[in-house]
Amino acid sequence: MKTNIIKFPSKLDNFPFFKDILENGYHVFSQENAKLPDYYPNKFPDYPGVNLQNLYIGDVITIRVFFRIGSGKNVRADGGYLDLEVEHIEGDTVFGVILTELPKGFPLQKGDSLEIYQDEILYKAQMTEH
Repeated sequence: MKTNIIKFPSKLDNFPFFKDILENGYHVFSQENAKLPDYYPNKFPDYPGVNLQNLYIGDVITIRVFFRIGSGKNVRADGGYLDLEVEHIEGDTVFGVILTELPKGFPLQKGDSLEIYQDEILYKAQMTEH
């Protein structure tokens, strides 16, 4: 998991995603929210995303998640990419099981099921033939 450590600001009202991390322990990056001014503290690259009509059970998708690390004055957001295997698609919601190994104590773990929306999916894994 590639890391991107972000220090929490003194005023959380400036960045709604920090509130999400404090309440839930994590935040799933949203390409729609990234378009809103001041939603995230950093600028992020444009991701190709996916069309749900081209997504099937068993496909592997990639999302970006930020976790709370540290406490008190040392609290930070640590971000990285997670791979999920699609287990169910219902309307505009995708349910996937986490394939990425995460540190013990994180609120999400390998094998957990996560509810994801189309704007949160960054990539669909491309299968290659050998």
